[in-house]
Amino acid sequence: MDRAFGKLRSSLNDLGVKDNTVLWYCSDNGAIQKIGDTGGFRGWKGMIYEGGLLVPAIMEWPAKISKARISMSRCNTVDIYPTLLEIAGIKVSHSHPLDGISLLPLIEGEERQRSKAMGFWDTNTKGVGTPSKGWMTDLLAKQKAEQQEEDPLRLRMDAGEIKKQYHIDELGGHAAWIDGDWKLHRIINKISNKLSYELYNLDKDKFEKHDVIAEENERAEKMKAALNSWQNSVIDSLNGKDYSAK
Repeated sequence: MDRAFGKLRSSLNDLGVKDNTVLWYCSDNGAIQKIGDTGGFRGWKGMIYEGGLLVPAIMEWPAKISKARISMSRCNTVDIYPTLLEIAGIKVSHSHPLDGISLLPLIEGEERQRSKAMGFWDTNTKGVGTPSKGWMTDLLAKQKAEQQEEDPLRLRMDAGEIKKQYHIDELGGHAAWIDGDWKLHRIINKISNKLSYELYNLDKDKFEKHDVIAEENERAEKMKAALNSWQNSVIDSLNGKDYSAK
């Protein structure tokens, strides 16, 4: 990957477009347990605690970022799309609901608190499998035999089809709502199906060790309502209800 990025950056320079090209990289979600390092943050890859969410990101855009700097503002991969739309000056007339915001003000040096809360949800449903080792072994064998690969891109042609309808209680799992320095967890126990909540002040307790929901009940109730609204919006998207939004 390092070599590939080096080739990419060199080619951008050779083409004379490096200064006004956005090169944006971020890590996958969280560190893998036993072989990874979360820096002390709670949880691991696949979890909704900070150890499963916080990852580094790097952006290179010489035309806008003239010297190296570090930003501690909390961002999200859902911000990539609205950010690129604003950079390109594109207005989408019939956009589906967007969870992200444009980070262009942050890129331009206007450090400020995030204007929109963020939701996370690890549901009790399986994702789409990507058995890359098997795919690559099969592809290599066919290449050696000079056989044509039937589906070189391994596309799932049914990926956009709405095959079933979901309900918030059916998906369960672990969700969280981050608003400023506050993070609310909504957890449904996989065995007992019992619902519980936790609340943390990430500014004072970045490792999520001290649940303060009992002391911040009013704040928690407002965040519960906001999280519930967002989760229902996610359900609407899964069920295809916002596909026809105008």
